[in-house]
Amino acid sequence: MYPWPIGDFDNAMDEALDTAMNYLERTGQAEKFVEVQRVAAMAVVTAWKMGVRHRIKLAHIAIKAVVQKYGPQVHEKCG
Repeated sequence: MYPWPIGDFDNAMDEALDTAMNYLERTGQAEKFVEVQRVAAMAVVTAWKMGVRHRIKLAHIAIKAVVQKYGPQVHEKCG
């Protein structure tokens, strides 16, 4: 479980972060795991505070935030 910096934690946040990090790891975009996880988690928190509750939408927002920060670094680890 990720140590969320907010009080109104929900399991959907953990599930969204797990989904996003799984994708980012499989595509080779999480080499700097702790940094990438922090960016993804902050994106989830921001979206959560704005009212987003769907875990897939939260995961997508997290992935998009990482790609915007670090750029797409897709390698042939998929499949």
